[in-house]
Amino acid sequence: MMARKIGITGGAGFVGTHLALAAERAGYELTLYDIGDRMGRLSATGLANRARRRYANLADTGRELDEDLDLVVHLAALPQVDYSLYHPELVVRNNVNSTLTVLKSARAYGYPVLFGSSIEVYGGNGGERLIEESPVLPLSPYASSKIACENLVSSYRSTFGVTATTFRLTNLYGPFQVPDRVIPRVTVQSILGMRSEAVSGRYRDFLHISDAVDGIMALIGQRVWGETFNISGGLPLSLEQVVEAIVGPDGYDLVDPADVDGRGPHLVADAQKLTAATDWRPTIDWRVGVRNTVAWYRKQRLWWDPLNGLAKASRSGPDFLADHVCPISGDE
Repeated sequence: MMARKIGITGGAGFVGTHLALAAERAGYELTLYDIGDRMGRLSATGLANRARRRYANLADTGRELDEDLDLVVHLAALPQVDYSLYHPELVVRNNVNSTLTVLKSARAYGYPVLFGSSIEVYGGNGGERLIEESPVLPLSPYASSKIACENLVSSYRSTFGVTATTFRLTNLYGPFQVPDRVIPRVTVQSILGMRSEAVSGRYRDFLHISDAVDGIMALIGQRVWGETFNISGGLPLSLEQVVEAIVGPDGYDLVDPADVDGRGPHLVADAQKLTAATDWRPTIDWRVGVRNTVAWYRKQRLWWDPLNGLAKASRSGPDFLADHVCPISGDE
């Protein structure tokens, strides 16, 4: 039976908002779980008026999700590597406990779970594309929390019979991403007339948010359970290439990576397993995607201007991080 009622945890987040819009267009009934619409995405998109919302902190293990759901996509997390270096205990507690809340509800009410993990679990290597069977190498508390959550999903599947699949998202970009990530940060800096930086010797896989959401929607539609999938583009890009595409060759300074920053030199994942299972594949060339994203930010200053302090803050401290400046709280 096809799922018609979908719950999305982290439904006011970057991925959650875009997924909710895609699921809404596909005719699904939505329930969005989050601590609140902190970044104003639900208001800006109109989802605040159209979707059923549950504002609560799911890391409170006394919580549970609604019973009348057909499927849950679990995205709720504190998802920043840098943030986890400053607040490791909070990140691990939040991400593990929210996952326990979801799994507890899935076990009680019998609906399946798609769990959103991260390719950060691989840590990074010398240049090979990472596949689902590659060894994990957590270099940050955030990556460690995701491995712990993946293990919880696996144990609830094998021990309690919960139906579940894990997908590992690569580095995403697109509209409504706050400027503590590289592409919106450099974009906002360029609009503000600031000079940017690019970390040398780092290669990453960037995927437009619409392609990522299409991958999740493919898993919802195909209902492939008991698996782990990368959702990624598979194209290694240096951070210099990405930053230069936004500000040109003279608009940034090249800086050495920090001695310890929770990241490996090369983090690029292969998504052939997902393509084989669902026929999904990326469709947006990164140059086109970055160009369109920059154009969106130029037109949507009203949304991001209250967050411009993140782009102005140095990355040498935590003040460029949205979750540090606007910390999570309880019910709204």
